Amino acid sequence: MSRRWLLALALLCGCWRSYESILDVHLTVLLQMTDKLSGMAASGHTPTAADMVEFGYPAERGREFLRAFRNVSDRQSYKRFGDFLDRYEAMLRRVDAARVSEPAWHGEGQRMSADREVLGQLAADIRRELAHG
Repeated sequence: MSRRWLLALALLCGCWRSYESILDVHLTVLLQMTDKLSGMAASGHTPTAADMVEFGYPAERGREFLRAFRNVSDRQSYKRFGDFLDRYEAMLRRVDAARVSEPAWHGEGQRMSADREVLGQLAADIRRELAHG
């Protein structure tokens, strides 16, 4: 993700005040990062340590969002977003461990496709919950 996206996310979060709109932005960015990581694996490009920091930053921001909106922690979308972040961060830990070994890295493409599918479904579920209040 480019620094422009991160700046846009920061600006959007600063402009919007609703829980629903901020959560939607987080989901969008995290799914885009998942797509980027999957694309790297598909193309055979091994992420660097700096790349891993870039992939981790949106999850950190997602955790900050959860802290900021603790007052709605009883909402199903809040709980599911925590699960979404857990899954995303587990993927990043696995990728970070695999990237240092070429054979391990080459096996990640299929796993990341499965992760992308699960994360996409979780995001769709969260968005449905947001739409229905």
